[in-house]
Amino acid sequence: SALHDLEKSAANKLTREIFFLFRPMLFRACTLKVRTHTLSQAYDIYTLSRSVNARREWQVCHYCDSNIFKCSCLWMESLGIPCDHIVAVLKHVELTDIPDSRVLDRWSKNAHSKVRAFAKKSPFCWDSTITCHN
Repeated sequence: SALHDLEKSAANKLTREIFFLFRPMLFRACTLKVRTHTLSQAYDIYTLSRSVNARREWQVCHYCDSNIFKCSCLWMESLGIPCDHIVAVLKHVELTDIPDSRVLDRWSKNAHSKVRAFAKKSPFCWDSTITCHN
C-alpha cells in the first residue's frame, strides 16, 4: 500500500529516533480525508478533515515545481517532520516516497556523515562529535 511505501521511505531517510516520532503520522493519516482540491498555476491546495462535517480543517499546499508540501498546522515548520495532514495528501496523490524537501538535513540518516566530513575539513574538531586521529 502507499502508506507502507511511505513508511519504508521514511525508515530509509530518517534517523531511528525521528522515524519513531514520525511513525504515528502514518496511522493518523488514515483518519483524514481530502475534502476539496483546488488547482492554481503555482500550487494545489488540499483541504482535509477527519469527518464530513468536522469543524477543524487543514490546508496542505503542494508546490508542484519544487515538490514542497506545506500545511496550515505548521507542524513541519516547528518540528521538522511531516504532519499527518501532509502524509494524507502524499497518500492521496499516490506518492510512495517522502520528498527530500520534507526531510530536514538534521533528521536525515546522512546528517552524521555530513558533520563528520565538515569536521575533517575544518581546522578544529569537537571531541564529543568526532574522534581526531593525528
